[in-house]
Amino acid sequence: MLPDSLALERAAELIRAASRPVVIAGAQWASPGDDGWLRAFVEALPAPVLATAGAKGLLPEAHPLALGIFTGAERDEAVLGLADLIIACGLSPQELDSPGWPHAAPVVRFAGPACSGLPFTPRVELLGDLPLILAELAPRLRGRTQADWDMFQIDRLKKARGG
Repeated sequence: MLPDSLALERAAELIRAASRPVVIAGAQWASPGDDGWLRAFVEALPAPVLATAGAKGLLPEAHPLALGIFTGAERDEAVLGLADLIIACGLSPQELDSPGWPHAAPVVRFAGPACSGLPFTPRVELLGDLPLILAELAPRLRGRTQADWDMFQIDRLKKARGG
C-alpha cells in the first residue's frame, strides 16, 4: 500500500524546512535489510539518530550520526532540545517509558500500523511499509538544503551521552 500522497507532501515540506531534524528509530525497523533505507535517509539529511532499545544496532554505534539509545528521559533533552523537527521512524507507544512528551519540536511519524497511546500528536503521520515510505519521500526531498548540524557538535553530544 502506497503512503498517502498529501501526507507525503506535508512531511516533505516539514523536512525541507527543518534545519536541525533528529530521527528517533523504533523497533518497527526490525525487518532484515531495512536498515539500509534508514541509514541512507539519515545520511542524506543529515540527522542524528536516537534508537530505541528495540532498534539498537540499526545504525552502527561507530556511525557519526548514531547517538545511542533513546530513553525518553531527561538525558535525551540535550539532543531533542536542539531539534526543530523530530522524525519518529517506526516508533510505537510500547517503546516510550515516559508518559509525557516534553519536547517542543513538531513530530513527523513514519510507522507500520496505526496505533494509539502515543504521548505526542504527530504533525504528519505516514503509515505503511517503512522502506516504501522513504522511497516515496526521497524524490520530494531533492534539492533540499542539508541540515545545519555541525558534526563536531553531534560528536560532543554523543560523548556527553556516553557514546
